[in-house]
Amino acid sequence: MSRGNAGGMLGVGGTRTKLSRGALRGGGGADAAGRARGRAEERRQELLRRFQERVREE
Repeated sequence: MSRGNAGGMLGVGGTRTKLSRGALRGGGGADAAGRARGRAEERRQELLRRFQERVREE
């Protein structure tokens, strides 16, 4: 059935590997998580600064 299955999608996509919970949640290690948090904090600070400027202009 695997070779003669003309219209099926069996076997497409390779084998499924087991992933840990950390890997499923984007775990790239503590260092990568720290950098991501830092970037998120920078984005929040920039957004807050823009909102405050907008309020001052009004």
